[in-house]
Amino acid sequence: MNRSILLIAVATTFVLAGCGAAASAARSSTSPSPGAGNAFRNGASGQLVQISGQTLIVTGPNGDITVMFTGTTTFTKTSVASLADITPGTCVLATGRKDATTGAITATNVRLSPKTSAACTAGGFAPGGVPGASPRPIFSPRPGATPRPTPSGQPNAAFVSGQVTSVSGTAVTILTQASGSQTITVQAAATVTLSAVVTQADLQNGQCLRATGSTDSAGTVLATSITITPAGPSGTCTTGLGGGRRGGGGGAPPAGGATGG
Repeated sequence: MNRSILLIAVATTFVLAGCGAAASAARSSTSPSPGAGNAFRNGASGQLVQISGQTLIVTGPNGDITVMFTGTTTFTKTSVASLADITPGTCVLATGRKDATTGAITATNVRLSPKTSAACTAGGFAPGGVPGASPRPIFSPRPGATPRPTPSGQPNAAFVSGQVTSVSGTAVTILTQASGSQTITVQAAATVTLSAVVTQADLQNGQCLRATGSTDSAGTVLATSITITPAGPSGTCTTGLGGGRRGGGGGAPPAGGATGG
């Protein structure tokens, strides 16, 4: 009897050891590779540490990633702005909340860009944040789809895009393509940024970059657009749309409960 119990104990030990080894191997196979922390689905973001012709090295918390650009790559610089920079004639894309009772929209994030020959289509912003390029389509529900319910007691998410026609204090009137003239309130603490078209000559080591484009099997990003972005509050490069996280103010409007203009 004792011998049987001993044999069972030994067998159990081997089984547990095998399971532990298998779990360890599974964790090892899914561990992130260097550079994964500053890469995202369609590009990379981080601090520019090296420029060599049309090849850039961008570094993030988990390593370096190579970014290559061509003569067709577009370059944009995003700068920190303020309410005073919201002036008539400027293209704007504002995101915030819509009061469920009054319908009033309060903006918490505002992106500005100069008006171009393409006017203020989609707030003057295209994929990658390039002012004046082909407009990004506004979200619309699938035919026959049921609208996503808004959580009870929470204001609706909203966005408004178009050309600023007048400013009075924190009240900003915008001429939109969809609904004509619309006035919103911009919070005093709202995040306001200004985007402008630049060239590759504006690239400098130490800048924060966000590159959008395809990634090859070696992890190199072939950028279709590159944006120079402001550093974070601590002076370091925040990941923005990279690093597998979504940054505030840089993303597209939410699909559910959004109001577009």
